[in-house]
Amino acid sequence: MLSALILTGADQTWKNKQYPEWTEDDAKAVMTNSPWAKSVVATVAKPNGKEGQPGGHRGHIGIGGFGISRSGSGRRHGSDDSGSKASSDQPATLALRWESALPMREAELKARDIGAPDVGDDYYAIAVYGIPRGMVTDDSKERQDELKKLAALKREGMKDLRPTRVDILLRDSGPVVVYLFSKSAEFTWRDHGITFEAQVSRLKFSQAFSTDDMTFHGKLEL
Repeated sequence: MLSALILTGADQTWKNKQYPEWTEDDAKAVMTNSPWAKSVVATVAKPNGKEGQPGGHRGHIGIGGFGISRSGSGRRHGSDDSGSKASSDQPATLALRWESALPMREAELKARDIGAPDVGDDYYAIAVYGIPRGMVTDDSKERQDELKKLAALKREGMKDLRPTRVDILLRDSGPVVVYLFSKSAEFTWRDHGITFEAQVSRLKFSQAFSTDDMTFHGKLEL
């Protein structure tokens, strides 16, 4: 137990520093295990036999991308069927990042993550990493609209917030999906918790974020 506490404390040294004082290790901790970065195991939804419907399976749902990488590293790929059958039937561990939060953006700069999505200042943005490559093959508007319908930010006692748009891209390291929500819907520390739910192809997942923890030097950062 003592070892675990020491390790946890070492992983969160960034909390007591200002952004310019962060080390690369601090930045990587923010990007991988912090109030703005979570891992979630997605479950596989059973197909209902209707293509294009939630839980249905259309072979591969296509997600490609371009134009949102800081370095322009996102690029379109051709269809890739390798491993698609295996990936469509297995759970996957996904990494979620609250990309619009200033601590995340500062961490990505410190870690020189030149492929991090550039989401601008008008949206709350959550990016999903680790989606099996075999599940995603195109970036059509149809796919973007389908993903929008299957995602939401949820708060207790409030109406679900649906994404304004979805930016999607393929990379050599695997596909990334970025969900963007209008900042016209204000979040505050009084919300205490925000749950992000989404489905990509047959992968369904839900992850809670604590607004009580998503503060840096006394300011809520989303």
